[in-house]
Amino acid sequence: MTEGPTARLRAIQIENKFKNKILRDIFTRSKKIYVNEKNLIGKKLEKATSYGKNILLYFGEYLIRIHLMMYGSIRFEKEYSKPFKQVRLALFFNEENLVIYNAPIIEIGYTQEMEKKIYDRYGIDPLTNWNKEEVLKLLLNEKERKIGDVLLDQGIFNGIGNILRNEILFRAGINPERKVVELSQQEINNILIYTKRMCEEFLKMKLQGKGIKNLLLVYNRRICPKCGSNLIFYRQEPNGRKTFYCPICQK
Repeated sequence: MTEGPTARLRAIQIENKFKNKILRDIFTRSKKIYVNEKNLIGKKLEKATSYGKNILLYFGEYLIRIHLMMYGSIRFEKEYSKPFKQVRLALFFNEENLVIYNAPIIEIGYTQEMEKKIYDRYGIDPLTNWNKEEVLKLLLNEKERKIGDVLLDQGIFNGIGNILRNEILFRAGINPERKVVELSQQEINNILIYTKRMCEEFLKMKLQGKGIKNLLLVYNRRICPKCGSNLIFYRQEPNGRKTFYCPICQK
């Protein structure tokens, strides 16, 4: 699953390569096209950015939203490197093309309408519109929910995926099964601090072309790096996601 820092990285790469380049042609395979996609031809890519796990491409009054989810991928290429049936979006520029394979969500519409829908649906992104007071307000509205579940709620923590939430909770010393109402003010503050910090560290590593393996202290691990105890692995309810925590270090 693509998480916020990866979406941010891909948006930066797209902007660096194609900003101000004129779109020569477009191919789409999606049911979420709300305008004639051919209207984008002849327009420049003005901006590429991200919002949570969404990649946003701006072509004047038109906006393309891409969500890669689990299996989507982005390629910069002249010829298709994968079977054509896997192509969900292809943007053709003069020298190279932007091709999206297997992405579940490709959406094209008018910029203002798309932005309103996106910003109304998603919460606070640590990499684009971080607002500690606002995310705290959203979090405290979920008093009876498990913190391990709330961290995956894109309407609150926009861009946080399963890897990040495991690592955030370990660093904050919080058991994922605890309810929000059970957390102290300091514990909540620690969660917010590590949420922003981990997103920034993930992005920094990716921008340097490095893997994030060295940042993973508990995800897909067996032994706690702090106390040496066996980590507990299970699938948390109700989200069903892989969960790792230390019974000694996370209270």
